[in-house]
Amino acid sequence: MTRAVEFKTSVATALSGMEITPKKLQELVGREKPAGQHHMRYTPADMMAARYHAAGLKVPSMEELQTADVRFPALVVTRMTKGGVGKTSLCVNIASTMAMMGYRVLVIDADPQASASNLLGVETASYDSHITHIGNFLTKPKADKEPDSDLPDAIEHIYGGGFLDLIPSDITLAESDASMVTLMASHARAHLFLNRNATFLSRHYDVIFIDTAPGTTPIGLAFTYAAKEAGKVLTVVEPEGSCLRALDSLASNLAEINTVTGAEVGMEVVINKYHPSLKHVRESMGFLYSKYGAMLNDSIVPQFTGFARQLNPGNRDAAPLVEVEPSSVGAAAIFDVAKSLIRSFGITQPGLPASE
Repeated sequence: MTRAVEFKTSVATALSGMEITPKKLQELVGREKPAGQHHMRYTPADMMAARYHAAGLKVPSMEELQTADVRFPALVVTRMTKGGVGKTSLCVNIASTMAMMGYRVLVIDADPQASASNLLGVETASYDSHITHIGNFLTKPKADKEPDSDLPDAIEHIYGGGFLDLIPSDITLAESDASMVTLMASHARAHLFLNRNATFLSRHYDVIFIDTAPGTTPIGLAFTYAAKEAGKVLTVVEPEGSCLRALDSLASNLAEINTVTGAEVGMEVVINKYHPSLKHVRESMGFLYSKYGAMLNDSIVPQFTGFARQLNPGNRDAAPLVEVEPSSVGAAAIFDVAKSLIRSFGITQPGLPASE
């Protein structure tokens, strides 16, 4: 299940976010090219080392990171009231990019469709799967404030070294979603889960991504309420009419959450599937900039066929685009979005300042 991830120098340079030469990057990484290897291949651990060395700091071991006195990980909750906009694909690719950059990332698949789990290589087709999904933790008695001792067992390790982990989902999460309707304070269940497991999560991760189901579901609402800590959710929109109406619906939902609970949750919007030659796309872009301009991420993800190949069983095993086509136009756009989110969500690592 766990796989090693390596990438070539040009990809590593792009991921670094630093204006440096390949030679300087290798110096910052602090290791020589292995004997017999024609070209240098970089790993997430290398990218983390480069970041610490660039700051003039010693690179901590994973054991040191897990015992450091650190803040709670940045929380990136993805929400959209409409399916088919590419939210899950972007969520997984951005999370994978940050893991390739050397950040310790946890993805929580909070959608019974389990697309995020499948894209990360976890098979969920069997109804009697071994998976312990997030619903098992959200439906525990409200009075249970002790850390979940079974949480580590629910986590699937995707990248080696602790850089990318997953709490997977399957279709049975729909049962938990339905049961949330009758639970007391269901809107606060995700917040309670994160709080009671804060020590474990803070020691193991720098950022947590939650991929919620499209629409307005109890689990989606619970994680949206939890996003008050970040002050916003991340949403993805395709520049076309039905998606724009869905974006208005999400904005209305966030306003209602604020009215009912007092939680102030805004949104950061990533435009996906951009095709400038289409008239309706250009018109929709005008609407987006006029109504949501301050909320739009500066990076735009273009229409790119590589995203459709990610889950094509006839070609290869499922994997994110940034992992299998890291030099592509689509991957370059994802890299840019990831870098911007590192800044806007204040994602950092122990001992390092947040990026500006």
